[in-house]
Amino acid sequence: MTDSELVCLAVAQAMLGFASEARWLPFVRSRLGAMLPYVPQRPDWNKRPRAALPLVKRAIRLLAADSDFWLDNHWIIDSTR
Repeated sequence: MTDSELVCLAVAQAMLGFASEARWLPFVRSRLGAMLPYVPQRPDWNKRPRAALPLVKRAIRLLAADSDFWLDNHWIIDSTR
């Protein structure tokens, strides 16, 4: 599994609301197994995203820089007491 595939799966895990790898990895194998020839086991799944953190940060920064809010000079604050 390449780092880009790993990052895409990590983002999908967060967006689909899977907080547990115990539920996420079987879901990936059952639904996406045809597209991914190899899905890491749980110990490797925990290690690889941490190792790919610089790639994730770079991707987030590139997406943020491409948005309209990157150069916006207004700050959004919460006014709740």
